[in-house]
Amino acid sequence: MSLPDQHSPAVKPRPRLRRVYILPNLFTALNLFLGVMAIYSIGGGEIEKACWLIVGAAVLDGLDGLVARLTRTQSDFGLQFDSLSDVVSFGVAPSLAAFYMMDDMGSEHHRLVMGVCGLFAVCGALRLARYNVQVKTSERKGFLGLPIPGAALGIVFLILMILEHQLNPNEDFVPAIGRKRVVLGTFVSSIMPFVVLGMALLMVSEVPYPKVTQRIRLQRRISFDSLVSLILLAVLLVALKSDLRVDVGFLLLFGYILIGLGAYIYKMSRRISKHAPARRAGEASDTAPGAPPSPR
Repeated sequence: MSLPDQHSPAVKPRPRLRRVYILPNLFTALNLFLGVMAIYSIGGGEIEKACWLIVGAAVLDGLDGLVARLTRTQSDFGLQFDSLSDVVSFGVAPSLAAFYMMDDMGSEHHRLVMGVCGLFAVCGALRLARYNVQVKTSERKGFLGLPIPGAALGIVFLILMILEHQLNPNEDFVPAIGRKRVVLGTFVSSIMPFVVLGMALLMVSEVPYPKVTQRIRLQRRISFDSLVSLILLAVLLVALKSDLRVDVGFLLLFGYILIGLGAYIYKMSRRISKHAPARRAGEASDTAPGAPPSPR
């Protein structure tokens, strides 16, 4: 047996984890539990139930970070536990829901659908790994890439829209829902793989998105009118019918996704147009008569 080198630096053993914060990690555990229940529901054919379980997991995911900041109980353990839970609740569960939904809608490209849904889960895991590395640097104030709960909810509310408005062209009640709705359902089923693929690519992109829950500061005083408005908004969301609630959630989610993407495209186009004249001027000077040849 070789003896340790006396000149090599001693490796300090890492301290064992003995205590963790209860409240934020309890929310994270419930998030994971709902994600697992969603997977069970998908296996049992209850896709709508699974979608609402994923929505509940997203609410808990927002609450665990909010509670950790308010109680100052943030920790590295909580960050890693949250990411592992998110892989299940917002990576695996939505990809399974999307696969079974597209399969039920009669998608002809079975392998393509399977590959796209698998890619969504992989990109979600990559997104979370990158966030854990950059959370204290470039992603401290905002997200770089679509956060995985946003991508998952985008898919979930698209599925709920299909179910609530009966847009599945393969259902037995097709003659009762009208030809226009059948055509719309066929269109939705054909573009759904591209929506899932777009969500996956947005997660690993560098499109900036704001941190919504980080902007909620419960300790800050607000005006009385603002408090009344928040209460009325909450009552309105609870009082809405199920289909209207789905419509509102769908519009809010895709509005968040598309506004962030549109702002990024606009910013990049402005940057390109700003540097284009200087580039053209440099090319013109290189091709001017009498100009020395550019080095190669």
